[in-house]
Amino acid sequence: MSTYAIGDVQGCHQPLLRLLESLRFDPASDRLWFAGDLVNRGPESLQVLRFVCGLGERAVTVLGNHDLHLLAVSEGVRKALRKDSLAAILEAPDREELIGWLRRQPLAYRDDAFAHVMVHAGIPPQWSVEDTLARSREVEHALQGPLYRDFLHHMYGNFPDTWDDRLEGFERLRLITNYLTRMRFCAADGKLDLVMSDGLLRGD
Repeated sequence: MSTYAIGDVQGCHQPLLRLLESLRFDPASDRLWFAGDLVNRGPESLQVLRFVCGLGERAVTVLGNHDLHLLAVSEGVRKALRKDSLAAILEAPDREELIGWLRRQPLAYRDDAFAHVMVHAGIPPQWSVEDTLARSREVEHALQGPLYRDFLHHMYGNFPDTWDDRLEGFERLRLITNYLTRMRFCAADGKLDLVMSDGLLRGD
């Protein structure tokens, strides 16, 4: 039995199938870890979602920033961007099933059989593995709870940018989300730098 970790499929269904063929992936015994951003950019986001969802327990997925963007667009919290390739999902007859499945995925994952923790972006140095999993669950509860749309409304933004255990509410959830799904650079004190020197937003 083998476990393969794959990052950023981003709507590229046919390349994913070719990769799995080259790995000789056996769905009867092997497992796949998907490190977020299943959707967007590529032309086959709907097919990717259906494929990974259909793998059931043979696959593990953590959410990336593009996956969260899909959730926000599906709820009308954000408008689709010109470069998005999410229309097929939003118009699909099984849209609600796929969106519901995506909402139930974690932001951090650890399997007891491995020493590794999987997230889409990064983990601040102040957090232990247990901290990371616990804070991931805070966001997961928000995504699956009655304040789901409220969380999506407050999810966007670059501040606060440094972890403090005293953070509460949507500010706390926003920073956890930014660490786990948008981090590119992080100072030793845990401060996030989410704006590149050329003025473009990171994590898009």
